[in-house]
This record gives sequence, C-alpha cells and structure tokens, in this order.
Amino acid sequence: MSINSPKRSYRKTARAKQEEQTRQRITEAVVELHRTVGPAQTTISDIANLAGVGRVTVYKHFPDDSAMFRACGDHWIADNPPPDFAQALAEPDELKRAAGVLRLLYDYYRRTYDMMGKVMRDAKTMPALADVVENGWMKLLRSLEDSLMPAGKQSASAKRYRATLRVAMDIDTWSTISKMGLDDESAAELVCQWLKEE
Repeated sequence: MSINSPKRSYRKTARAKQEEQTRQRITEAVVELHRTVGPAQTTISDIANLAGVGRVTVYKHFPDDSAMFRACGDHWIADNPPPDFAQALAEPDELKRAAGVLRLLYDYYRRTYDMMGKVMRDAKTMPALADVVENGWMKLLRSLEDSLMPAGKQSASAKRYRATLRVAMDIDTWSTISKMGLDDESAAELVCQWLKEE
C-alpha cells in the first residue's frame, strides 16, 4: 500500500481535526474559568474537568502557562475586539480627542470587566500572564497614550499630562470612578478636567 494512500490521508486528516477540536474545547474552558474565577484561581484540573479531557491532554496542548495565556487571550480578543479608536483620534482638539478615546475605552471596560478586571488583577502576581498583557493590551494603551499627547508640551507639563493619561486609562481607575456612580461620559469629562489643568 502506498504511503500516501487515501485511507491513511483520511485518518491523518480526521486525527488532526479531532486534535483541533480538543484544543478548542480546552481553550474555551480556560477562557470561561479566567472570566469567572480569574487566571490565578484556575487549575489544570479545573480546565480538564470543564473541557472533558485528562490533565495530560491539557499539558499536551499547552505545555506552559505562556502558551495557555496567549491562546486564551487570542480566543477572547477575537470575540471581544477592542474599539476602533480611529475616528476619536482624528479629532483635532486635544481634550475632545482624549474624551472620545476615553469614552470608547471606558465602555469597553464596562462590557468586558468580568474578564479584563481579573486578568489585570492577576497579572500583578503572575509573570507569564504579565508578559502576555504587557505585549498585548498594555502595548495598545501605550500607543493611545502617545497619540493623545499634545504637541508642544514642555518637559514637566508633558510628564504630568502623560501621567494623568496613564492613570486615566488604567482599568482600576475606571472601576473606582464607576463604583462612585459616574457613567462613562461623566468619567471621561472628569479626566478631561484633570488634563485641562496641565
């Protein structure tokens, strides 16, 4: 029988499809657990039980935390893409531009806090997760921060302006303001008052 026989090719294809389906189930289990209890409280046994596989199978697909966090992040972001900030960033007035970006950002935090809040919290104590967050979400925030910096700010003023932006874009800042009863529009306006003083 030829090595490339249709029967053997079919078996390889079926096995590859089954492996992909298993990986998908595991990834979805990781996403659900990270969303409900957080990465720090998620165990391999929990993942295996929810995905309906053995612990060895989980390790086979995700041999380390970094691989698991990346797969989880990619899967979740595909279902929860960040806002398109292009229109807000095109606003010529610096304070209106900041307000537009912050409204979009705060709305995103509100819609995704069940996952984002736990991930950002646990990234503070989990180096592998911190690395994924740093090269993903934090990279986006730094890009927004750079885009919101007005031209012509002097050194000291620029530092204060950037510090205000960084604090304002932090999910913990949004959470604190939100818990005090301010809606996203009011929260963005509050930050713009801070920026105006710089």
